Amino acid sequence: MIQKDTPTPASLSDEGTQSTLHEQSPQSVQISPSASTNEVNSGVEKQEPQPEAPTPEVDTDFITWSGPDDPKNPQNWSFKYKIWVTAAWVYSCFVTTVASSIFSSGAEVISADYHVGTTVVTLGVSLFLVGYTVGPPLYGPLSEHYGRKMPLLIGITLFTVFSIPVAVAKNIATILVGRFFQGAFGAVPLALIGGGLVDIWNPHQRAIAVTGAIGTLFWSPSLAPVMGNFMTETIGWRWNQWLSCIMGGVCTVIILFLFPETYTPLLLRQKAAKARKDGNPKAKSQYDGQVSSFQDVVRIYLIRGFVLLGTQPILQFITLYQGFVYGVSYLFFVSYPIAFQEDRHWDLGISSLPFLGIVIGVLIGCATVVFTIQRSIKHRKFDADGKPIIIPEDRLPIAIFGACLIPIGLFIFAWTSNPKIHWSGMVIGSIPVGAGLYIVFLQCFNYIIDCYMTMANSALGANTFVRSLFGAGFPLFGPAMYHHLGVAWATSVLGFISIAMIPIPVLFWKYGAKIRAWSKK
Repeated sequence: MIQKDTPTPASLSDEGTQSTLHEQSPQSVQISPSASTNEVNSGVEKQEPQPEAPTPEVDTDFITWSGPDDPKNPQNWSFKYKIWVTAAWVYSCFVTTVASSIFSSGAEVISADYHVGTTVVTLGVSLFLVGYTVGPPLYGPLSEHYGRKMPLLIGITLFTVFSIPVAVAKNIATILVGRFFQGAFGAVPLALIGGGLVDIWNPHQRAIAVTGAIGTLFWSPSLAPVMGNFMTETIGWRWNQWLSCIMGGVCTVIILFLFPETYTPLLLRQKAAKARKDGNPKAKSQYDGQVSSFQDVVRIYLIRGFVLLGTQPILQFITLYQGFVYGVSYLFFVSYPIAFQEDRHWDLGISSLPFLGIVIGVLIGCATVVFTIQRSIKHRKFDADGKPIIIPEDRLPIAIFGACLIPIGLFIFAWTSNPKIHWSGMVIGSIPVGAGLYIVFLQCFNYIIDCYMTMANSALGANTFVRSLFGAGFPLFGPAMYHHLGVAWATSVLGFISIAMIPIPVLFWKYGAKIRAWSKK
């Protein structure tokens, strides 16, 4: 049995590098398709500066909330209204994550229409994911300046606009360029949803809300081919893109007219500005003057993240593992058509139904994580100030469980792939794969936040960049690998690699505290 060292709470700080950007603010905690967790919670909550409680002797020049029960404070909104705001966030992410993979449904038809190879068409998926890498570094600073609503509205609107040229394209170049910009602007909700949920939920509620939200974002790309294949078969591949455009348009209207601003620093800055306009020239909130300079933005969102990635073993190996998980999840969009259309000769629409096995697996994984959250809350320890003690390695036992599920499911899928064997074996195998991919992704995301605390935004920025490159690259080599090795051996290769990845969470569970202590030096 593995003996776990006594862990110490994460305390990696950013000494000497604090700036007006306030990286402890959660504005750019990113969730990628995947992507943005059960405790953006304690880690990010420690990161967000809270309004100071008013003193008994009221300072009329200091602008804050009117009291602990101020209804304008997003934390005090009704439960039903918070559910509505959360649903709007999830829907905005659902729109873009569905768009990321629904394009793959029309790959063969597009290839024939434009007389190009399948690898060129697959670039339509890959370039969308490359777009995910270039957009998020801009959205954190935008969120700090303009809150959540404005960047979200701009991103979804432009995502919708760039869906149109893809739908009406006369050549493959137009499609590929449009897909890139769809991804770049569609990344906005994924980059901001973490901070958006931190704005409105208390820690316990947030644990459940974020876990469920990420679960939705993780299964939605697998649901997209089910919709897309039947649409391609009946009304044509262009309607896949019109569907993205329609869903984006609905989302734009919702955000414009029904979505509220939730970012506390912006709300209090606006409140102070109104007080100055109403005749109090000295009115000022604690957030006035805390907007980042361009140099801070470059240093924190672009440079520091890659410095961490180059020097921190935990971030390096967790990013490698998450990159593999993310890549495999997008590799399925080119491997499933080979396994079910080419080998089993299923029709286009029917061949997409096995993706539902992954969806079921993600739902099971989500339920498992929620159960562990509820259980861990009962045993949580607190410090002298009554704040929960965060031990990052507590995230990893369930990640180890998820890591074991992935190869089990992959090998079941691989060795029941012979067309002479009933198809149900492959679908059954996809269930533990879906559960394992989700659990590993989520818990690794949490682990990064808990380990790097005040530098979590930087660490996640570099992590997201690398992950998205994995997601973009895997679909490009996937068809060649599956055609040359066959479904059984190609999937087995993934299974063997996933076995080789299992020691990553195991070793960090046992030695993570020591590695973090060493890394601080």
